[in-house]
This record gives sequence, structure tokens and C-alpha cells, in this order.
Amino acid sequence: MLNPALKKALRNEFVRHSALVFGATMATNVLNYLFNFALSRRLGVENYATLASLNGGLMILCLPGTIANLVVVKYAAEFHAVGDTGRLSRLTRMVLLYAVAIAAAFFLGGFTLRGFAGGFLRIPNDASIGLAVLLLALSFVLLSIRGILQGCQDFRRFSISAVLEVLLKVLFAVAFVYAGYGVPGAMLGWSVATGVALLYTVWAVRRGVSEMSGAKLSLDLTRLFKTTSGVGAATAALVLLSFLDVVLVKHYLDARQAGLYAAVNLTGKIVLFIVSFLPLTLLPKVAAKAKRGEAPTGLLVQAAVGTVVLSGVTLTVFALMPGTIVSLLAGRAFAGAAPYVFRYDIAMMLLAGITLIVNYKIALHRFDFVYPLFLILLAELSAIATWHRGIMDVVNVLVIGNAVALIAVMYRIGAMPPARDGVARVPQGSGG
Repeated sequence: MLNPALKKALRNEFVRHSALVFGATMATNVLNYLFNFALSRRLGVENYATLASLNGGLMILCLPGTIANLVVVKYAAEFHAVGDTGRLSRLTRMVLLYAVAIAAAFFLGGFTLRGFAGGFLRIPNDASIGLAVLLLALSFVLLSIRGILQGCQDFRRFSISAVLEVLLKVLFAVAFVYAGYGVPGAMLGWSVATGVALLYTVWAVRRGVSEMSGAKLSLDLTRLFKTTSGVGAATAALVLLSFLDVVLVKHYLDARQAGLYAAVNLTGKIVLFIVSFLPLTLLPKVAAKAKRGEAPTGLLVQAAVGTVVLSGVTLTVFALMPGTIVSLLAGRAFAGAAPYVFRYDIAMMLLAGITLIVNYKIALHRFDFVYPLFLILLAELSAIATWHRGIMDVVNVLVIGNAVALIAVMYRIGAMPPARDGVARVPQGSGG
């Protein structure tokens, strides 16, 4: 028989959905570890720095896709919360149509500017940059359409989509790199994996969303603009806080230090990603509760406790054996990264807290944190550009900046948005 406490936990929808997304997140983390484990050893320190800088650049350039994802999640969650299947179906078709058109424009623009990107990152191989541009376009469509599954709280298909993408990325990218195609092979394998995951996600969305066609999707354009601009600014700040340090290190420091920093970044991303399922689960649930006029603060408390416990345990383990962790993740050639692990991982634990609170406020249509967060981001970037004698200078800037940012985003954490901000208090079953 199940323990009564366990039974109670399993009846909690947030816990059940969080457990599902947690399992998918852990699977993707393990697969990403295998990806980096295999490629860091095959590529070596300097070529691995190239791969890491391309990855960091992609995460930054995927910003429009991340913004689109969060906007889609928010609207899909609200339509799903009140059972408006007609608008949900229409939203799905619009997202797919516009995402493909925008992705095509991204590809043409990125391919034209590939020489500039290669010069900034000191990457001479045009094939690597071109394939990264293709991956960027595919990722934009995937992120946009995946937001429907997340917003509808179809976390099973959402999880399958996420795991499938990373599983195929490992299989194809590792195969191409070990076949002798180097960094371009890694980018090609990643692109193929993203393409296949996109096909599955489109199928899953079409299967999961009712194909009712009668409802016209009429959106409040003022609210849509406010939502998109607020989500865009918030997401831009989070993405830049998460990935721009790797790009700047590749630009400012020598190839060996950049390679060691990439290994340090791997440990920090584990601390960050191990709790990444919580914002993913929290945002649509908070948006749905607010739409129905229910208080969402209990969800934030549950997610915050999970963030502190999981990231804290991970940070403690990494602090006790930094050399072992770095060697396991990237290989013995990266052992020189060990002294920087603990402090960098503190910065990532702080960033996990920032990410959680930002997603909570986005769900409530509150963007009072945007200006302070951008000011802190600009201060961080200026500090790294000024003080970059070595890896520790960059790490210290991140710890101080992220600590200040966490305090800033917590301002008025308990306030609820007024109805005119768009999260109207409407009864279950009314229109969105």
C-alpha cells in the first residue's frame, strides 16, 4: 500500500505534472551530459570551446523563439482554462503559419551574416555557422508550436517532444563527429534531430487540440503588444544572463581559458537545468488559476521549495568534488576548471531563482521587474568587458550580479495584477 503522504502528493496536480516534466528534464539532462561527454573528448579543448560558443550564440539568437513560446503558452493556457477549444484550434494554426514564415526570414538573414558571426567568435569554418543558422530556424518553429502543448498542460506529449529532440541530437551529432566531421558534424546532427522533433510536435499538437474551425480568434491587440513586449524583455534578460558569458569569454579570453570556462559552464547548467521543469510547469498553471480568479501563491511556494532543495543538493555535491565532476563531464584535459566550479554554480543557483520568479510574474501579466533586471544585466556585461583578466573575474561578476537581480525580481512578489492588465477574473467556462 502507498504511504498516505505519498497518496496525498499524487492527488496534487502540480506535483504529478511536475514529476512528469521532472522526469523528462532529467532524461534530457542525462542525454545532454552524454552529448558533451562524448564530444568534449573527441573535439579537444579548443574545438570544444568553438562548439560551446556556437551553443551559447544559438541560445541567445533563439530569443525570439523563446519569447514566442512564452506568449503562446500564456494564451493557450487561458483558452484551455475556460474550455475555449475553437480559439485554441485557431491559435494553433496561426502559430504554425507565422512561425514558418518568420523562421524562413531568420534563415535568409542569418545565412547572409554568417561571416560576421564567424569573425566575432573566431570560427573560420563557414559550414559550422551555416548549419547553426539552419538549426536556429528549425528551433524557432519548434519552440513556438511546443508552447501549445505546454499551455494546454499536455505535459506527456510535451515531455516526449523534448526528450526526442535531445535523444536524436546525441545519436546523430556524436555519430557525425566520431565519423570525422568535427564541429560541423555536431551541428548537422543537431539540426536533423530538431527537424524530426518538430515533425513529431506538429503531429502531437494537431492530435491533441480539437480541430473545431468555427471560432474566430479575436485578440486584444493592446494586451497582445503589452504581453509580447513584456515577455520579450523578460526573456531577453534571462537568456542573456544564462548564455552571454560563454560568448564573451570566447571573445575576450584565449582558446584554452575559453575551453576551461566551457567546462565550468557545464556544471552550472546542470544546477540550472535540474530545476528547469519547475518554471515550465508553473507558468501555465499560474496563468490558468489567475484566469479563473484563484490565488496562485501556493503554486509559487511549492515551486520555490523544490528549486531551493534540488539546486542546493546539486550545488553541495559539486562543491565537495569539483575536480571529479569536471573530469566526468568534460574529461581530464579540463581538470584546470575545478577551482571555479563552486562559485560559478552559486551564480547559477541564483539564476534558477530569478527564472522561477520571472515566469511566475509573466503568468500574472506583471512586468515590474523588467527595467531593474535590464539595468543589472547591462552592469554585468559592462563589468565582464572591463574586468576579464581571467576566469575568476568573470565568475565573481556573475555571482554579484545574479544576487542583486534575485533581490530585484522579488519586489512586490505577493501583489496580484489588476483586471485591466489582461488576467481578468472570469468564472470557469467564460470566453477568453
